[in-house]
Amino acid sequence: MNIKQLISTLLLSSLVVTSCLASKSADTATEKSSSKDNSEVHNSNLISGDLIETFDAGGYTYVQIKTNDGPVWVAGPITSINKGDHIGFSGKMVMRDFHSKSLGRDFETIYFVHAFIINGKSSVASVPDPHKNATRKKPASALKSFKKAENGHTIADVLENKKTLAEKTVKIRGQVSKYTADVLGKNWIHIRDSSSQQDLTITTSASAKIDDVIVVEGSLALNKKFGYGYTYEVIVEDAKVSN
Repeated sequence: MNIKQLISTLLLSSLVVTSCLASKSADTATEKSSSKDNSEVHNSNLISGDLIETFDAGGYTYVQIKTNDGPVWVAGPITSINKGDHIGFSGKMVMRDFHSKSLGRDFETIYFVHAFIINGKSSVASVPDPHKNATRKKPASALKSFKKAENGHTIADVLENKKTLAEKTVKIRGQVSKYTADVLGKNWIHIRDSSSQQDLTITTSASAKIDDVIVVEGSLALNKKFGYGYTYEVIVEDAKVSN
């Protein structure tokens, strides 16, 4: 938690991404902002207004529009928007106190949408998927040899004891099998070890490279919802990463 591919196509509301399953870990987006308390899903009223400014960055088109309630920022899939266009959107997710790493700036409030409505016509596109450009996970035989983290857990431990470990800090050593940067204010890392055929999804502000063996330490969350039907059965959030 592409914004290059927060992951399948982000914002297809019928898609549920499960991070601990082999091919469905929802890596759908990345910029720093706690989605626990700063994101809300809205599916009702249309917001629209005349274009103030627009630019592309980090796999998104950013747009500021003029509404009756004042200027509003919105980000969506890369879209051709021109001066004089009237922009609308609905089915939105609002992020509060959002920091964009790709832009190096903060937004007090910004909406993320799956498509823009331009001059009354919907632009058919999808928000970047956090896992879209990620390297596919490696078979167990391709894993490097490494030991469990000191005073830590294996991935199998975490999955087997997830209810007991929920909302607690867990420490796991694993090999990076997928990595997507800067999606929904977060970097998304998938790690594997020899204890399980399943991977584990991590959100963090740290970076990593495919095949790196790293130690992650963060809070274990269950059935974590990021909006638009994206739910992670098991995910380690806001993790610290070390070698």
